Amino acid sequence: MIASDGVLHVLGNPSGKDIQKPTPFLPPNANWSDPVAVNTSLYTGTSNRCGDAANGIWAIDLAAENKPVSSWKTNGGGIVGSVALGINGMLIAAIGPGPASAGGYANAIVSIDPATMQLKDWFTDPGAEFVSTPVIFSHGDLDIVAAATKDGRILLLDANSLGGANHSTPLHSYKSPGVSGTFAPGALATWQEMLPAPAAPSAPAPPAAAGAPAPAPGPPAPTVVPGTRWLLVPTANAITALKVVDNGGKPSLQQGWVSRDLASPVTPLIVNGVVFALSSGRAVSTAGATAAELAKRSSPAVLYALNGVDGKELWSSGKTIASFFPGKSFWSANGQVYVGAYDGTLYAFGFAMERKH
Repeated sequence: MIASDGVLHVLGNPSGKDIQKPTPFLPPNANWSDPVAVNTSLYTGTSNRCGDAANGIWAIDLAAENKPVSSWKTNGGGIVGSVALGINGMLIAAIGPGPASAGGYANAIVSIDPATMQLKDWFTDPGAEFVSTPVIFSHGDLDIVAAATKDGRILLLDANSLGGANHSTPLHSYKSPGVSGTFAPGALATWQEMLPAPAAPSAPAPPAAAGAPAPAPGPPAPTVVPGTRWLLVPTANAITALKVVDNGGKPSLQQGWVSRDLASPVTPLIVNGVVFALSSGRAVSTAGATAAELAKRSSPAVLYALNGVDGKELWSSGKTIASFFPGKSFWSANGQVYVGAYDGTLYAFGFAMERKH
C-alpha cells in the first residue's frame, strides 16, 4: 500500500500489519497507478503531475537493504492506466497527452528496461491520445501490444519494435462503428480459445528385436491446441469482441460480436471461455457530484456471463446487487466472481458444478 505521503507499506495477510519497515517511495500526494510486482521489485506509474511527482514510471527494490528507488520520467504526458509487463520482460506503458519538453514523450507507448529503468523503444503518434493500459499477447511469432485511443482506434504494435524504424508505424490500426472511443483506463482484455487437438493417426509399432528392451514411450500428444485470439473492448454501453487474424502475414483485427446493452461496463473477466461482463450502473458524468448525487444518478450493477465465442447471455445476477459498482473490487478466485458495490456489500457468485469439480 502506498500512503498519501508516498511511503510504501508492505502489509501481511491476513494481519494487515507492516511486515517490513515503511519505506519512502513516491513524492507526497502523487497520483499513482495500480502497482505491478516483478520478482522483488515494485513498479507504478504517475500522472497529472500531482504533488511533487513528475509523470513517469517508478521502481523500488524490496529485497535490497536500503530499498533503493529509481524512476524514468516522461518529460511530457502522464502514464495512462497501469504499467504492463511484456512477454520479453520489458515494462510497457501508455503515455497520455501533454506538453513535452525536448526528449519528452506524449501520446506514446514506451518500453522500459526494468533493471536499468532506461528507455529501450517507443511508438509515438501526435494524433493518438491513448486511454487504456496496454494489453500484451502472443500471435504466431510476434509479441503484440494492443492499446486504445480516444478517437476509438485499437492499435496493434510489435512489442520488440514498437513503431518500426521510424517509431510511428503500427502493425495495424482498427476502428469500426462498434467501437465508440469512450474507453476507460485498463479497458482492454484478451483471451484465447483452446480447442480439442485432432486425433493423431496411429501406426503399429515395429516389432522389437529378440531380447531388446521395449522402446520408451514418446511424449503424450497434446489434448488441446490454441484457437482464435480475442480482444474485448468495453465502451460506454456494451462490450465489443474483436478477433485477431492474419492479413497478408500481419496481425489485424476483425469484428466478432457485440454484447447486449450494459451501463458503463468495466474491464471484463474471462474464465474458461466465459466472459463475465459487469454492467457497473455508475453514472457516466460524475464530475463534481457529491456521494448522494452520484448514488441517486446511478443504477444497481448487474453481472452477466456471456459465451466468449458469440457473446450470447448464459446467466445474469438480475436484481441481486442493490447498488452500483464504483470501481476496483471486481475479481475472480476459487470458482467465484466477486463484486464490491458502492454500499459496502461484497457479492460472491459461483456455480455449483464448478465448485464440485
